Amino acid sequence: AATTATSGAASAATTPAVEDKPAEPEKEEWEIQRDSHKHSADDAFRSRDYATAIAHYTNALSLDPTHHILLSNRSAAYLANGERSKALSDARECIKANDAFTKGYSRLAAAMMSLGRWGEAKNAYGTVLKREPENAVAKKGMEDCRTREVAANRAEMDRMKKQKEEKEAAEAASVAKAKQEEEEAKKKAEEAASAVGDGGDGDLLDDFFAHVEEAAPAKKKQQDQDNDGKSSDGAMDDAEKEEEAPKKIQIHLSDLGSSTDQIERLLAPNHEWKNLNPYAVLACPHDVPAELLSRRYKALSLLLHPDKCPDARAKDAFEYVRRAMNTLTDEAKAKHTRDLIDQGMKQGKREYAGSDPTELAKVQERAVMKIFAEIERSRREVERRKRAQEQRERDQEDEEMHKLKAEAKFNKSWKEEDRVEKRIGNWRDFQGGGNKKRKM
Repeated sequence: AATTATSGAASAATTPAVEDKPAEPEKEEWEIQRDSHKHSADDAFRSRDYATAIAHYTNALSLDPTHHILLSNRSAAYLANGERSKALSDARECIKANDAFTKGYSRLAAAMMSLGRWGEAKNAYGTVLKREPENAVAKKGMEDCRTREVAANRAEMDRMKKQKEEKEAAEAASVAKAKQEEEEAKKKAEEAASAVGDGGDGDLLDDFFAHVEEAAPAKKKQQDQDNDGKSSDGAMDDAEKEEEAPKKIQIHLSDLGSSTDQIERLLAPNHEWKNLNPYAVLACPHDVPAELLSRRYKALSLLLHPDKCPDARAKDAFEYVRRAMNTLTDEAKAKHTRDLIDQGMKQGKREYAGSDPTELAKVQERAVMKIFAEIERSRREVERRKRAQEQRERDQEDEEMHKLKAEAKFNKSWKEEDRVEKRIGNWRDFQGGGNKKRKM
């Protein structure tokens, strides 16, 4: 018996005492109300009553505006209810409240997908997969984004192709008109451009094309003169080139004419479209050597730099020259520009069926200008759509912010009228009654 008692005592001594689990801190009344609204919202969401779920999540957020789980859940409810911009706003607020909450990025990606913003959705899903490489939802979402992005790009290409075909058909019809009708159309376009300050990109582009044929012969003459200068350069050695450099700049100056001539050339009607081709701005052929290009820039600078030319328009004209030179000193951009010009030259050659070199040069010049103009117009359209989308999102966020401010004002007024204590007292009575019933 003694042995047994000793053994039992030893066993009791070696067995650790079971510690009581620390009691969770008692929730405050507003936390109880917040959680009650959340549970009601979750139940409504499961029942696909999204409007009710949104209302309960909103009530819960009025008590705890930065609760990231509530923001995440309301984003999902908004998206299920077809309110995509609101879903995007809540997803962003969720990430802002807790960037470590990975599901917030899933909500952001889903909202972006619903708005057709595939690239941004892929970025959000990429963040999820960096944190959770095996996340099945993110993997499927990433694949869906790629598939839909390809489909959207294909649809956009088809749209642009159709638009291009329609435009070419319209141009072919206009070419078939009589010479007298063409001259009358040009005259009307010039009158309309002088009567209206800014008719929009479409009117500017139409007027721009009307002036192309007038600009082509002068440009071709300038190219021939530059090529003559280039040929003479090839006959000099390095020492002679250094000695002749100032003279060549002077030759370029005499070739370019006066400052007024160049200002009027660079700021002619529709100059924002005509000056898209940097080689045209510098009045050089696109196969000109870098050395001649540099001399051309220096010659134009002597004519147009605001410090050297008193004409108030010189600043705008020189800005075109500066940007053109910056583009062409970047080899990648310069190569892309030359490729576009080559493409236009080939297209013009395909379109022209005659044998007159002068007319061929006009057609090629027109084709090159059209390529640059179409690229710029497409860029502007993309920018316009992006700005419109961002404006819609800002308006939506402003509306939400106004609503939150109104709710905060109402809550403040509600508290000042001593209604909080009455409601909390009723809540306590309800909780007390519920507990008594459960004990019974």
